[in-house]
Order: sequence, then structure tokens, then C-alpha cells
Amino acid sequence: MFMVLFVCTMSDATKAFDKVKYCKLFQCLMTRKLPYVVLRLLYNLYTNHVTRVLRNTIQSRWFGVLNGVKQGGVLSPVLFCTI
Repeated sequence: MFMVLFVCTMSDATKAFDKVKYCKLFQCLMTRKLPYVVLRLLYNLYTNHVTRVLRNTIQSRWFGVLNGVKQGGVLSPVLFCTI
């Protein structure tokens, strides 16, 4: 008799999406020679992003997001895979 062993690993990439550094992301995008207009658009979308925390009815002050790709964004998986 032969015994077959299957190993299955699953990873949760949602936490990894938050750890993408913008400097590294845009360096990778520049090495892929994306058009300047596309780079500039992505740069503005990601570096000018602000958010705030809402808990029950209390809202925090607005603060800038310093790293991570936008979860649920159409381009986020593609951007994440470029690094």
C-alpha cells in the first residue's frame, strides 16, 4: 500500500496588503516602465489618501495613510503582486 500525503497551506493576504511600502511600490512600478501619466495618477491616489476611525458615534481626526494598498480596490491585487 502507498500512502499519499497532501499538504495544503492557506495564507491570509489581507494583513500583507496593509504592509506595502509606497517607496518600494513606486520603485517597482518605475522599473516596469509604466507611462508617466499612470504613475502620476497612482501616486496621487495613494499618497494623498486620508481616513479616520469611526467607533459607535465617535469619529477620530483625519489622518494620512502612509502605507498599504486599498483593500477592495480593483488594482490592489495587481499592485500587491508587483512587489
